[in-house]
Amino acid sequence: MDLAELECYDSLFIAPHGDDVMLACPARLLGEAEKGRRVLVLALFEPVGGGKNAPQAARDLGADYVAAGLLTAGERWDGRSVLAGTGDRPPEDEDTLAEAAVLLAEVGARSRAIHVYAPLGLGFSVDHSLTYESAVRAFATEAGRNLFLYEERPEAFVPGAVRTRLALLGVRLPPGAARSADRSGLVRHLWRVNEPARLRGDARGIRARLAALGAARRRLRLARPWNPLRAFGPRLQPVVHSADEEAMLRARAVAEGVLPKDGRGRSRSARLFNARATAAAKKLGGVYHAERLWLFLPSGDGLPEVQHPLERAAY
Repeated sequence: MDLAELECYDSLFIAPHGDDVMLACPARLLGEAEKGRRVLVLALFEPVGGGKNAPQAARDLGADYVAAGLLTAGERWDGRSVLAGTGDRPPEDEDTLAEAAVLLAEVGARSRAIHVYAPLGLGFSVDHSLTYESAVRAFATEAGRNLFLYEERPEAFVPGAVRTRLALLGVRLPPGAARSADRSGLVRHLWRVNEPARLRGDARGIRARLAALGAARRRLRLARPWNPLRAFGPRLQPVVHSADEEAMLRARAVAEGVLPKDGRGRSRSARLFNARATAAAKKLGGVYHAERLWLFLPSGDGLPEVQHPLERAAY
């Protein structure tokens, strides 16, 4: 991407890969565009010029789209395991984190975006974790700018996934939001933990699925003592974006466009995804469609740690 030609935008949506924003918060993106705001979707780990569905989906929702072309975890790790939380992060990822943070800081300065959206870092994707960390480094302490963390979907549909992530980050919540993230039992959590990869078309082998189960169990155990009112990590405020029927239909169409189809051209992944989204909307209090974001609140303590000790212990 040519930073010298980057125009001014009101809202910046940062995605690890091209489809992440489209699946996680299409209604929010559409709402920003309908307010007359200029919106840019920046996909950090998407090849420049690669993919068709995500850029088209972004344009259909009223946003511009650009890919940064940073190397994905699979490319950096040369085919080794790319599940976050199953081993120490190699030095290449630390270099990528620094590169992404510098890039985002430059994009923020040039675009002058006031509203910035980044992933919460759910699931086992190393690229998602790096995108979260680089966004926090670049934007968390900037005055006059709002940093929202969106819940990646379908990862957010796994029972207990959001609460576990917040706990590992050591998030501190306002008193009225202490019960925002639902608890989940171990069996219920593990039963669904590999579903997001399947919906995204990631054909993992049995060893990768077992590794994900082991990592999920370890994370859930570490997250149990979390007290959201007394934690010392970043301060977040949940924000629920409720959308109307038209936005719901647009969001469903986006899922059908970006999620993979089976050999017969059927959208089984999209149908299950949209069913999960409908169930999630009811839990969040939406009539048709709802998405939850987490607003970064100023702590007064300077730059927050991008990795809380509990999160590091999960690796």
